[in-house]
Amino acid sequence: MSRSKFLDKSLLAVAHVAEQSLFSEAYARRHGLLQSLDVRIKLFSFLCLIFLISFLHTPRALWMMYGLSLAIAVVSRVPLWFFQKRVWLFVPLFSAAIVLPALLNIVTPGDPLWILVNLERSYSWGPYTIPAEISITRQGLWGAVTFVSRVAASVSYAVLFTLTTRWSVVFSALRALFVPRIFVMTLSMTERYIFVFLRLIQDMYRARKSRTIRPLSAAAERNWTASRIGVTFKKSIEMSGDIYNAMLSRGFHGDYRSINRLTTRAIDYVWLVTVLCFGGILILLERGMLQ
Repeated sequence: MSRSKFLDKSLLAVAHVAEQSLFSEAYARRHGLLQSLDVRIKLFSFLCLIFLISFLHTPRALWMMYGLSLAIAVVSRVPLWFFQKRVWLFVPLFSAAIVLPALLNIVTPGDPLWILVNLERSYSWGPYTIPAEISITRQGLWGAVTFVSRVAASVSYAVLFTLTTRWSVVFSALRALFVPRIFVMTLSMTERYIFVFLRLIQDMYRARKSRTIRPLSAAAERNWTASRIGVTFKKSIEMSGDIYNAMLSRGFHGDYRSINRLTTRAIDYVWLVTVLCFGGILILLERGMLQ
């Protein structure tokens, strides 16, 4: 894409962030299994599931957990293609930097499967040694598969929770679960005003584009972008002071109060007991498979 399309790409990127946020919010308003649960029970149960994943050591058990997340997504009326796209967008980012070196016998010694490089001799630097034959080991491949499976399962439940829960309700659940007040309030304000600054950035780009006749050079575009970053930072500081003064004038005394009323029903307890029982059974089955 040409340099003259820089502003267009920036506008589209900002609009895409806002669109994806609003699109994800629509799934939280659907009538599905997870949407019908008390957010406190749902948050606690998902934390238990992610905690359970850290105790599993075989790819088979981890992929069972991933398959369970797909089943839950279906009954929660979340499209599988959209759900899997969100999950597998983050998995390479979290795992690639660790998995790729761990495949080699430099990091994970073991039985060689594929020889990649043959050197004239081995090299040593203090406690580190590069063997003359660099290869992918069976132990390294097994560890990489297990690690990617664990990341995929963990990310799937984190994504599923965020897709089926409105952020305003999440903040209420955090406060009900005794998360520090200042932490919850900071998250709430950040989530609320990030869209204000997205709109501000979009307006600045649109104003600049409407006043541009000839395409700018790459250096001029970079200079203008750097200056807008400074302007946005300055506006954020000014707005934070104005917002705080407005809150004080309306009676704010440091207490975070939510308008959401959380209620627990029988289905919430059934869900929680089912999750705990499933986790215990899966750990016992994995131990039986390992013995």
